[in-house]
Amino acid sequence: MSPKIKSFLIYGISFTVLFLISRYIVMLLMEPGMLTTFIPLGVAMVVAPKPHMEETQNGREYGLKSIFFKKPFKM
Repeated sequence: MSPKIKSFLIYGISFTVLFLISRYIVMLLMEPGMLTTFIPLGVAMVVAPKPHMEETQNGREYGLKSIFFKKPFKM
């Protein structure tokens, strides 16, 4: 599997997991409504690691960039 596909697959899975966990927590605290969807979406969009491509002399390097780490995680 190529690093590009791996990075997007990890991003999709982590986004989904973070969305479901935060939605479960919000549903415990609030009544069902529009906010119970939009708040977990915002949390998942901010916290999930984003795919990152860097152009180097050796070619393209793919990885994941998170708000918690300064350097991207290389694949």
